[in-house]
Amino acid sequence: MGQEPHVSILRRAGPLLLARLGVAVLTFAIPMVLARMLLPASYGTFKQAWLLSNTLTLVLPLGLTQSLVYFVPREPLLKRAWITHALVLTTGLGVLAALVLLTAGKLTADLFHNPELHALMPYVAAFTAFKMTGACLDTAYMAEGRIQQSAIIRVASEGFYTACLIAGALLFGTVGGAFAGAVVATGARALAAWLMLGRQGLDFSLPLLRRQLAYSLPFGCAFAVIIPQQQFHSYLVSASVTAAAFAVYSVGCFQLPIVDMLYTPVSEILQLGIAEFDARNDPASALKLFHEAVARLSFVFLPTMALLCLVAPQLIQFLFTDRYLSAVPIFRLALISIPMAALPLDGVMRARAQNGFMLRVSFLKLALTVPLAVLGLKLFGPIGALGGWICAEEACRMIVLVRTSKLFGASLLHTLPRELWFQAAAAGLAALPAALALFLARGPLLAQLFICGVTYAVAYLAALRAMGQLPPVREWIPRRATLQVAA
Repeated sequence: MGQEPHVSILRRAGPLLLARLGVAVLTFAIPMVLARMLLPASYGTFKQAWLLSNTLTLVLPLGLTQSLVYFVPREPLLKRAWITHALVLTTGLGVLAALVLLTAGKLTADLFHNPELHALMPYVAAFTAFKMTGACLDTAYMAEGRIQQSAIIRVASEGFYTACLIAGALLFGTVGGAFAGAVVATGARALAAWLMLGRQGLDFSLPLLRRQLAYSLPFGCAFAVIIPQQQFHSYLVSASVTAAAFAVYSVGCFQLPIVDMLYTPVSEILQLGIAEFDARNDPASALKLFHEAVARLSFVFLPTMALLCLVAPQLIQFLFTDRYLSAVPIFRLALISIPMAALPLDGVMRARAQNGFMLRVSFLKLALTVPLAVLGLKLFGPIGALGGWICAEEACRMIVLVRTSKLFGASLLHTLPRELWFQAAAAGLAALPAALALFLARGPLLAQLFICGVTYAVAYLAALRAMGQLPPVREWIPRRATLQVAA
């Protein structure tokens, strides 16, 4: 069999990117609606409840959902067993998460000095259980190479979730109403997961389950450390300030969904592509695919960071109103994490089964984060806690980058695409005319943001063109013939 021609990672991820774009447009309304409709204390309560639920839904699944992308492409004849294990176990773990929230609800509310949080726990528990149950639905389709179907499922389910949450909030005017709507949507997705993935019957195999767990548990353990590490600064600040002050901090940590919209599908397709190239014993193509992924992500993420830093006051005022303007310094500091998101290192680690290594890095992150965040909080307040977390996060990300270079058999410099440096220079140069345009702009906030954004985009693309580094835009447009997964 001849070798398949190279398919652009963005063309292959096209349906997932479009799905993320659709979901981002819908979910972007959630913080805007709630921040306007609720008092800061109630909005802070919503963010605290979301923080608790998000921690459990990321930690407890033990990496089972992500394991599908590893096993199904390699052993497609056993896909029913791999999917059955993920579906059954995540359902059971969802029930466990609900019990944890119901049992520890009062203690957590006391820790956050927020009695309103305790009253929400039944809703949060049900939402968390249903969310975990339905988590593997679209991933199972994507692991089979059915990328378009996976994208449709994501848009439909997450769009329905957003609509239900906002409808509940508008109908009842409370945080409880918002979570009631979320319970309806996630319950529907959980039911769909069982109906769609289980329609051909379940295939439970203890020997295969042991293999699957041998792969996923180290990643699951790593997540059990990584997620608390990533969210430690939020828990620390939430336990140290009022709910209203935590609302301001949460607004500062808010990031436009463009990062997740691009990073997640590209990372997933990268993992899938590396697995396919490894099966063909083609390491050179695997490195080329990584270069392409980084170049495409950095093309967007580097200018995004620079532009958001420029327009931070106007953007916060436009999205969250004047009462959250004190979040601007926190927002600008949080932007530092965007450029490193251009390196989809976790996709490489999963594709090359670097489970034990990621677990060790996770413990190192936690060991660095706790003292740095606590010290930062004591010295500089909430913004210091965020700064401590960023220092630990980026230091460990550099360690993973070094490991990635060794896995590809390349030097650290050659692991990164040359386009990255030109894009960084262009992003810096474009900031000058954009800042001038923002200074001169008048009128509504939206008009000021538009003028600055257009000026920056034109300057950035012009700088890249002058450097001979403007990427071919035609490669960003997915074509039907190139979206099929290589056999």
